Amino acid sequence: MKYISFISTVAFLLITTFVNGQVKLQDGNLSAGFICFTADRMNDIHPNQTSLPDSLFQKSVDGKVSFKGTCAPGEFYSWQIGVYAAFSPLTDLSIKVSDFVSNNGKRIKSSAIRCFNLGGVDENGHLFAKVLNVEKGRIQPLWMGIDIPTNANGTYKGNVTVCSGQKKVTTKAEIVVAGTPIENHGFNDGWRKTRLAWLDSRIGQGSEPTAPYIPLTVHGKSVSYLGGTFEIAQSGLPAQITLHYDQTNRLDKQVKNNLLAGKMIFEVETQNGNEEFHAGKVKFIEQSSGRASWNNTSKSRHFEMICVGSFGFDGFADYQISLKALTDTKVEDIHLEVPYSKSASRYMMGLGHKGGFRPDSLVEWHWNVDYHQDQVWMGNVNGGMNFCFMDEKYVRPLVNVYYHYGKLLMPTSWGNGGKGGITISPNSINEVCLTAFSGERTMKAGETLHFNFHLLITPVKPIMLDRMATERIYHSTTELSSEYVSEAQKTGANMITIHHRKDIYPFINYPYYDKSVPDFRQFIEKANTNGLKVRVYYTTRELTVKLPELWALRSLGNEVIHDGPGPKTRTVLHPNGPDNWLNENLVDHFIPAWFNPITKGKFAGETDISVITTPDSRWNNYYLEGLDWMIRNMGISGMYIDDSALDRQTLQRARRILDSDGNRRVIDLHSWNHFNKSAGFANSIQLYCELLPYIDRTWLGEGFRDANTPDFWLVEMSGIPFGLMSEMLDAKNEFRGMTMGMLPRIPWSGDPVPLFHLWDSFGMKDAVMHGFWEDNSPITVNNSNLRATVYTNGDKAMLAIANWTDLPQKGNITINEQQLGFKPSSYIVPEIRDLQWGKDLSNLKNCEIMGRSGLIVLLSK
Repeated sequence: MKYISFISTVAFLLITTFVNGQVKLQDGNLSAGFICFTADRMNDIHPNQTSLPDSLFQKSVDGKVSFKGTCAPGEFYSWQIGVYAAFSPLTDLSIKVSDFVSNNGKRIKSSAIRCFNLGGVDENGHLFAKVLNVEKGRIQPLWMGIDIPTNANGTYKGNVTVCSGQKKVTTKAEIVVAGTPIENHGFNDGWRKTRLAWLDSRIGQGSEPTAPYIPLTVHGKSVSYLGGTFEIAQSGLPAQITLHYDQTNRLDKQVKNNLLAGKMIFEVETQNGNEEFHAGKVKFIEQSSGRASWNNTSKSRHFEMICVGSFGFDGFADYQISLKALTDTKVEDIHLEVPYSKSASRYMMGLGHKGGFRPDSLVEWHWNVDYHQDQVWMGNVNGGMNFCFMDEKYVRPLVNVYYHYGKLLMPTSWGNGGKGGITISPNSINEVCLTAFSGERTMKAGETLHFNFHLLITPVKPIMLDRMATERIYHSTTELSSEYVSEAQKTGANMITIHHRKDIYPFINYPYYDKSVPDFRQFIEKANTNGLKVRVYYTTRELTVKLPELWALRSLGNEVIHDGPGPKTRTVLHPNGPDNWLNENLVDHFIPAWFNPITKGKFAGETDISVITTPDSRWNNYYLEGLDWMIRNMGISGMYIDDSALDRQTLQRARRILDSDGNRRVIDLHSWNHFNKSAGFANSIQLYCELLPYIDRTWLGEGFRDANTPDFWLVEMSGIPFGLMSEMLDAKNEFRGMTMGMLPRIPWSGDPVPLFHLWDSFGMKDAVMHGFWEDNSPITVNNSNLRATVYTNGDKAMLAIANWTDLPQKGNITINEQQLGFKPSSYIVPEIRDLQWGKDLSNLKNCEIMGRSGLIVLLSK
């Protein structure tokens, strides 16, 4: 007791205890009940520590709470404050920061100083604050950052006081600013950890349309955009959606495709029938070039309904319907009715159904979050709608084999504990009705339910066959980059995509790793000199543990690094559990992801270990700043996205960054086959529908097979109903691919070079595709097992025919010369290496096509 009484007169208490045979230090301020200590940016405080660092033994009492660092003018400088809950849990941590004043009287305002752990700017550009608690016996690092002015010099001193309720501990910081002003705030060097500032970036935020979109125009209750017109009913819901795409997916103002057979209706059904709502006036609350939004309030005897809708330049609509009970009411059902026109409901995808023709029978589906299913698309090639249903608590789920570690949250409104679901049924000759229902329930007076949904109109943009014909991508495969340029040149490619696990890009989704950037930059310069643009594998979802900010991100809890079972995780990649490094260092609350040893090149002997990231976090801001940095400092010409956690808003921002200087940069999207138990039986392209307006091409179906039906190829593989084009992956059949403008990708899925030569000699970049799906195609075949697409280019055409069976098939091919634009006098089967022998045909009658094969014919006037 005397000892404790004596030391209570000084600022800190030092106690050594033995735990599992190891000495641990507890260092506490008796009046505050917790301990603070400081560390520079190079000595990461690990959040999973349960004892103070041994280095504190060497410091004086004052030295533990005092920090001294050195940086350059203009640098964004970071340091750490460790908070140790030695005696009891800490709740609702906060800080108070003083101005930092130099020895020559200059001042850096406290507003230039931030703590990343207590909040910042979210992925939508909004400020947010975090509630931060610390369990007893745990250490919480607080990562601080200060924006040093470029004209600063001298020694700046200030205080950061850490508070928990009425308890507080003050730390001191002393920053020596000297030397030449640093370029770009120090962001060019990852080791400085200046890039933590990227977490709070608003880069790319805005409302202006991105290419190829045009500004919105509002007339009355009608919103016009690139693809057509969105008309709003008195209820605030869509009254009609009219598109101007023809069946080649080109825009034509003379074409008017109505997606709806009638107005969308939101109904509340009680024991006494449907509630009769009296709608107020639709009021526009925003009208800009990129977004229009409105609201409407309706009332019935028992309910008040507020409908808030918005429509974007990309054809994406967001609806938030809040339904408030005015009295205790027993509800039979609350549902949304969407009367599709028959022409806009030919194909379907979602709700456990593979993409293809819509079933003729009733489709009935109920909510079950064991399945990654909350979306449904119905449409035709030139007009459709994709719905995604949610409530106000929506959290983006994980994708790929990680779905079951981050499932959908069943919406309280639509899901109703599994009572809710969706039915699709033909109501008449000209109408197919989609009904999203929620089932019976009792609502208490004052209770509010949120029936929210997203609606994406497809196609998202016109088909760009010219770009598909001229932009040819070579993908890196081996670990060494020395031969990429020459190999790409041999194929006629004009773009190279660099994946991770390469000597110039060793670690996944961190392509600006300090030690590899100079080599990567030199490679890009070499490629550009040889007429090749370079794109980079760059996505969110998995993140290497090699990034310098790992422990800073870990200190943010599960904000960036997704929570999970840690050592107990079992996946296809980790059937026996995570790598020991993760278990020993991260310890728990993580999900292991990509794992690969590097065997060749500069980084041989190292292992790339990664973890799953949390969707819709500040990491999106960092990701976008990294993209901008690579454009400006490395000269990349686009990115390749592989199964992603990105949302629409983030990819829209990415598009603005890529297009900001007027240069053409390409984004393409790759996805694994998610239609399996591990991934929740999701449809691959549907997972990313909201991203498609900003994608240039797709590469879908790692795990798809070429035996899938033509309608499946069309909906889930080709991208065509969504206004995009694609390349073949595992489902490789050049003849079938040719009916949808799909070629193999170099070198992953075959050799497209002979077809490149054919496309070039024909002039595919100037051609128009008339697919087998068109109602009025210039070409018809009298055998349903054969599919024929024709590409027209003035007075010549290229015909592609594919046999979708394993057996030989015969068919007569009929040409509508008026629609073709000329009368063919020549039918030449060109020789295509490894694909078909050359010959001349006298006509297209009684053509025999071998099983799984096809025929390509050149027609000329």
